[in-house]
Amino acid sequence: MKQSRFTEAAPVRSASAESPVDAESREFHVRTLIDIIPDPAWSAFPNGGIEACNQRWLDYTGMSLDEVIGAGLAAAIDPRDRPLFEEKRQEALTHGEPCEAEARMRRADGCYRWFSIREVPLRNDDSGISRWFGTSVDIEELKRAQEEVLKQTSLLDDLFEQTPEAVALLNDDGRVVRVNREFTRMFGFGRDELLDCDIDELIVPEALIENAREYSRQLKRAGRVEAETVRRRKDGTDVHVSLLAVPVTAASDRQVATYTRYRDITERKRAEERLLESEVRFRAIADTAPVMIWTTGTDGLCDYFSKPWLDFTGRTMEQEVGTGWTEGVHPDDVQGCFDRFLAAFHARKPFGMDYRLRRADGEYRWVDESGIPRYTTGGEFAGYIGCNIDITDRKRAEEERERLRQLEASLAHINRVSMMGELAASLAHEIKQPIAAAVMNAQACVQWLRRDVPDVSEACEAAAGILKNANRAVDILDRVRSLYTRDTAHRELVDLNEIVREMIVLLRDKADRSSVSIRTALDPELPRITADRVQLQQVMMNLMLNGIEAMKDTIGELVVRSRRADGQSLISVSDSGIGIAADRADRIFEAFFTTKPEGTGMGLSISRKIVESHGGRLWASANRERGATFQFVLPDDVRDDEAAR
Repeated sequence: MKQSRFTEAAPVRSASAESPVDAESREFHVRTLIDIIPDPAWSAFPNGGIEACNQRWLDYTGMSLDEVIGAGLAAAIDPRDRPLFEEKRQEALTHGEPCEAEARMRRADGCYRWFSIREVPLRNDDSGISRWFGTSVDIEELKRAQEEVLKQTSLLDDLFEQTPEAVALLNDDGRVVRVNREFTRMFGFGRDELLDCDIDELIVPEALIENAREYSRQLKRAGRVEAETVRRRKDGTDVHVSLLAVPVTAASDRQVATYTRYRDITERKRAEERLLESEVRFRAIADTAPVMIWTTGTDGLCDYFSKPWLDFTGRTMEQEVGTGWTEGVHPDDVQGCFDRFLAAFHARKPFGMDYRLRRADGEYRWVDESGIPRYTTGGEFAGYIGCNIDITDRKRAEEERERLRQLEASLAHINRVSMMGELAASLAHEIKQPIAAAVMNAQACVQWLRRDVPDVSEACEAAAGILKNANRAVDILDRVRSLYTRDTAHRELVDLNEIVREMIVLLRDKADRSSVSIRTALDPELPRITADRVQLQQVMMNLMLNGIEAMKDTIGELVVRSRRADGQSLISVSDSGIGIAADRADRIFEAFFTTKPEGTGMGLSISRKIVESHGGRLWASANRERGATFQFVLPDDVRDDEAAR
């Protein structure tokens, strides 16, 4: 080490024996020696006062020689380390012994780094101290490495102690070298009772001693032992454990110890026993349940079918397990079954599907199958469990309901078409008006353009009139076409007031020819709702036509109102016609019931079904004086009741 240059320096003659030339020469050599040392170095008088510092010391600390001489070495030492450094240095000065210390020294930029500081005395011929020489060696990286080693060692100790499983370190003879906290808790021994004791004599039941010895032999052969076995606590009770033993080897690959881990699996073993009992009970219940039950393993293959399944298919358990059950699935449904099940299986999610399964008599029956993943009490995936129900009768009922729905839709379409037939004359009049106006505007446009000086402005105005009246005719035709459309299953945001106004346009001429005036009282704040526009147009046309026909040739008034009622939108159509008998207020909504000789009895029945499919209600009541009022309400959040059914 660099410090040896001072400790091994030859003694010098006393100052009294030196000549001025010798003293000056010696001083020169001392300063030269200090300056060539690669680490910060200094010399001090016998009393410890600083005599000189090399340039490296001054460069590192950023201090001048005068500052060092005035403040001393301690001025560059971290205040946290300064008291101990000064104590050690003073003790060395007092006893004339070398001083060694570790302290943080301040760099010129204010940063502190660890240094190993050593100061040794230089003695003269009479063994007196003539000077002190010292060096500071940077050990910052060494310190950091030492701290990291200590941290890692502490971490390993903490990990060993805090491991949630019992761990023991054994020597070559199977004697305990060290155990963790969980080991003492699991087996009930104190650490002092375990150290240097044979592990087999402590925790292995007598009946399993030979097994433990076989584990030791297996460890030497295979280099690892994993087993489930039983070990005994201090109080004599047994504990089921999962044992893992691995050798700990030195750099020469020689085994120096054995690391053993014991995981308490007593509860798992008890759970397995309970599960076995539960499986027996489950199969007894499944075999008497009114549904067909099946299970799979973790590989997705079926491993059990209940008695109802086997009775339904007329096959044995051996024939059905694995993928044998697919032999009874309709050929057109097999791939769909696999696709649906495997997608759910890999995602560990519930699933459901319908397919055709061959019954024992050879008939393919529709079954509804649902399955869910099942897990052990420890949370481990154990496969799937599912059940099947014969839904053939339900399927047929659904098909019948769909046929009836299609029939109702056809009748509704026929009703709209028949209404439009009744309105043919009115529609012709409505369309004729804008067309006639467009023709007149076209003639005017031609006349303006044929003048000696064509009046383009007037011609443009006439052309604009043509466009306006043509668009009016198109609007009327669009409304008529929408009512003739068969497919009306389209819900959108609609304005009920706008639907009322559209129907007034279509029915105005019919009302005029029947001497009926139409008046409205519409709430401008009525919110828009999600509904089928064409179906609501059909309802309004039915109700308004009934009212007009009830007042035919009586100079009556049809009043259409809209308002909010109990958080819903209410539309009412009132007439001053012949009214409704009390005993017929409900019957008029029955299919094929009519009070008109030429009526079909379908209009009001269809209207009620449409309103109810929108989540609303339609009813009729007699007015106090004469006539009747038809009203229906629709919720703001209209739901599709037909789809819900």
